[in-house]
Amino acid sequence: MMKGLLMKDLKLMMTQFAFFILLPAVGAVFVVPTGEMSMGFGYITAISGLIGVTTVNYDSYDNGFAYLFTLPVSRRGYVKEKYIFAALSSVAVMMAVGVFMWALMAAVHPENAYAFTDFLGDMENSYLIALTALAFMLPVFLKFGAEKSRFVLLIIAGIFMGVMIGVSQVEALRDVELGRGNWARVITPILCLVWLSASYLISVRIMEKKDF
Repeated sequence: MMKGLLMKDLKLMMTQFAFFILLPAVGAVFVVPTGEMSMGFGYITAISGLIGVTTVNYDSYDNGFAYLFTLPVSRRGYVKEKYIFAALSSVAVMMAVGVFMWALMAAVHPENAYAFTDFLGDMENSYLIALTALAFMLPVFLKFGAEKSRFVLLIIAGIFMGVMIGVSQVEALRDVELGRGNWARVITPILCLVWLSASYLISVRIMEKKDF
């Protein structure tokens, strides 16, 4: 049934095809005039973290959950699929738009271009940020729904900004070595995985307590 849920969400996502076509254009708006891609890629990172979460709104529309759970779908399985789909869709969008922006930078502003391996390192950091945002947002959307979540997410956005400032401070220490590699590169993915695991368990508990 996991495959069926993933296909459902993929088809829902493809209904927003025009939106995805617009993302490279947004990236170009940042790259072409400024000659740098950090701000544009940061925007794409934020958007990519929302893609999987928005499918919850479609599922809840017109009492959709009540119908969905008449099918052989467990609540735990539903939550698991949301995290998997959100993680996969996020990395797909980031990679596609990111590679486009990197190639555009190399073509339009070759003096500012940097190695593809460095770009992949930035991708890794941005993806961890997107996953962290996802871990904040999914439990909120499952608990409060789309309308109420807007107000809650405003509060979370403030907290998240604080986290981002902390992450930037960690990035400043990337020259510090831990064993064979950089300690920040080792610890940050572990912390992200721990937070995702906690977020998943919270989301499962939320869904198991809901009445539809």
